[in-house]
Amino acid sequence: MRALDVVLASDFRLPGGTNHSNAQELAIQKRLGLTTGLIQCNSRLSARPIPWSASITAELDAHSVRPLDPSVPTHARLALLRHPVALEALPNLTSYLAVDQALIIANQPPVRPSGTPEYDIAQVTAAVQERLGITPTWAPISPVVREGLKKHGNDVRIADRDWINVFAQEATPPPRVGFTTKTPRIGRHSRPQKAKWPATASEILQAYPPTDDYDVRILGGTTALDGVLTGVPSNWTVHPFGSLSPQEFLADVDFWVYFHHPDWLEAYGRAIMEALWSGAVVILPEYFRATYGDAAVYCKPADVRRVIDEFRSGKRNYLEQSVNGQTFAQTHGPAVHEERLLRLLEQSPSPLGNEAEPPRREIEISQRISTSKQPSNRSTSRPPGPKALFITSNGSGMGHLTRLLGLARQLANDVEPVFFSMSQGVSVAGLAGFSYEYVPYTSALKTRATTWNEYFRSRVLAAIAHHHPSFIVFDGTWPYKGLMDALEEHPEVRRVWVRRAMWKPGVQSPHLDNPGLFDTIIEPGEYARTFDRGATTAVGGAVKVPPMTVLSEDELLPRQQARAELGLSSAPDRHYALVTLGAGNINSIASTQEHITAVIADIPGWDSVVTKPPIATRASSAHLMTLSTFPMAKYTRAFDFAVSAAGYNSFSEWITGCLPTVWIPNTATKTDDQEARAQWAAYAGIGECVSDQNGAEVALAVGRMTDDSVRDHYAARLAEVKEPNGSPAAADIVMRILNNV
Repeated sequence: MRALDVVLASDFRLPGGTNHSNAQELAIQKRLGLTTGLIQCNSRLSARPIPWSASITAELDAHSVRPLDPSVPTHARLALLRHPVALEALPNLTSYLAVDQALIIANQPPVRPSGTPEYDIAQVTAAVQERLGITPTWAPISPVVREGLKKHGNDVRIADRDWINVFAQEATPPPRVGFTTKTPRIGRHSRPQKAKWPATASEILQAYPPTDDYDVRILGGTTALDGVLTGVPSNWTVHPFGSLSPQEFLADVDFWVYFHHPDWLEAYGRAIMEALWSGAVVILPEYFRATYGDAAVYCKPADVRRVIDEFRSGKRNYLEQSVNGQTFAQTHGPAVHEERLLRLLEQSPSPLGNEAEPPRREIEISQRISTSKQPSNRSTSRPPGPKALFITSNGSGMGHLTRLLGLARQLANDVEPVFFSMSQGVSVAGLAGFSYEYVPYTSALKTRATTWNEYFRSRVLAAIAHHHPSFIVFDGTWPYKGLMDALEEHPEVRRVWVRRAMWKPGVQSPHLDNPGLFDTIIEPGEYARTFDRGATTAVGGAVKVPPMTVLSEDELLPRQQARAELGLSSAPDRHYALVTLGAGNINSIASTQEHITAVIADIPGWDSVVTKPPIATRASSAHLMTLSTFPMAKYTRAFDFAVSAAGYNSFSEWITGCLPTVWIPNTATKTDDQEARAQWAAYAGIGECVSDQNGAEVALAVGRMTDDSVRDHYAARLAEVKEPNGSPAAADIVMRILNNV
């Protein structure tokens, strides 16, 4: 029997949003290392024999995503069934497919506002029961659909959470700095369908004024208005559908206005999300408020001019509303699908191996660590205490984010942490149960520092206005001007700087001489502190704590359990080396990694496992066993030794877990002195220090680590030097500040 993680049933011929959503979810499932089988439903939505959407065929490959083969009996842990109308044509699968659970993803209400039915809930449910052999749960994509299901669904099961569509943009949202022209520029883009426009000429011209006081831009043509308008107003610029990308079109639009036919209900508007992402202020009918909240502005067509004029006059804050929209769009990124999918798959056993399938070489575990260290049966809802904004810089690794995640876990029983990070790995905070917001750094936005700092200031102010934090904790090499400007406007907010030591010699920051900007500075401990030659050694005022890690030693899994969870052999004669050289975003690690794994492969009884951090942009090597999980430290004891970069996280975590290590420092970092850490490790006798430029030296060090006596020696020394986790001590300092102790 073939084993799959997911099967997806839909009509893959459809153009537009349905298959955009299918394709984006398939891409995420592939990245998670999951296998997906596709089931075509030849629905009444497309009467012509047309091929599958190009967005779907682009995701097909030999192993991860392919059509389900009816000749092969198959078991899947989860069935995703998208579009109720398509499911009317679901083929009978009972003779060759068994699934553990099934979700009907309802992308539109069952009944139109006029009372015309779109689909019959009971009939679709019965079709799934008959043809798949399981009673499905309905998962609405928005509050609008949920309301329709509740009204017309009788006794069907409805999921507790909406299955919101993923809006995965490769770029980061461009910050707005003001209006594009003196004349307000109104825009809209949609398919050329009558349902996408108001029914009357009066409402059309109210929403899109036909006067030179407004510049109206239309992407999608106006053929749907034939017979409704007598002609296209002279102040309208009309582009045919598909003649511009939405991103190109929206870049010049100040206000994106969307009103549609009264017999149409929009469950989820991909065009709306594109407009929010662009930074245009979005104006919608009132019923959208349940879906988009304060990300958009709501009114009737007759009020559009008044709303726009209020923003133009300054009565309403345009940039603040723009940021609200972009922030909302970012919360619909890939992490949404990762979290819900892994949550559902946890409810079903992993698929058994299959001789017909190639071995899975990538182990991707999105670990749901607890919000606090202490086990608890309490609800995962946050306590009613004060909120704290945890702000981290991007960095070249995960150090800033990981330190604050460890701190947040210690504080979670007393405060509500909210992460506000420039790290592209920030979704790990969501897996720990914390709210988070991603804010791209200037290098990601490719903007000047002055422009970015103004943008960052506006984002921080919006976050403070939304969350009302009692204090902020910042972890970064130096505080940004945009952050400090925002905090100047909120002197009531207490602030803490978690400032790592071990700066490279010669690196300076003006903030080192002005510690009064913060209520206190916490310096996370460094094992290699006697080798610290950086600027922080010359300034005082910081409160020092032991090395900070996200997990304490007692949270690391025992060896057998760790290997079992990773799918590694527990046989006593099988040995594993962890190769973790960093993200590879600022330095090339491929050749060094290949060299190390080749050396290990030549040693009988040894295998290597290569890590891929959450922020890594490089692709995994097809022939290496790759592990992508967070926090990696949980599985420390699964391995016999590590070959590792000497960043703060890895250095502290491998010492905590007494893991013998060959240290290969990353010398391309801007401020972090990894070379000094690795040199101290060799001096202290807890590991080996080698350069990635010397292949022979690397091979010798790796070879020595395969000797049991060498590893035993290093493990004993590590046990002597390891210190307790500094995160609880840092949490005590923060709470004393909060309580004015």
